[in-house]
Amino acid sequence: MNNNVFVSGAYGPTLPAGWSLAGVADFDGDGLLDYLLFKPSTRQSAIWYLAETTFLSSASGPTLPSGWALTGTADFNSDGKPDYLLYNSSSRQTAILYMVNNVVTGAALGPSLQAGWRLVAP
Repeated sequence: MNNNVFVSGAYGPTLPAGWSLAGVADFDGDGLLDYLLFKPSTRQSAIWYLAETTFLSSASGPTLPSGWALTGTADFNSDGKPDYLLYNSSSRQTAILYMVNNVVTGAALGPSLQAGWRLVAP
């Protein structure tokens, strides 16, 4: 995109069955965007390291507790590293897993969302 004008596009790697794309960020600090994947049936997370649209390698991330979904990624603690944004739809609770690459370094509960609101990833 150039402002609001489409310039070009490219297909990225095909995701395995049962996995969804939860976010895009530079997890390994190489200046290139990587895929953050989530498999709801097993609650497993994974990072796919990319070079533009080419898959290079992957790393397993944490398995989330029951009831929690991985909804996005952003640098919530301003350490220059992307973190995981979680949401529990039954309790409406939000949470952040602070990450360094694919390793959890801390966690924090966020606010519970009021009825009628939904969490949209940054």
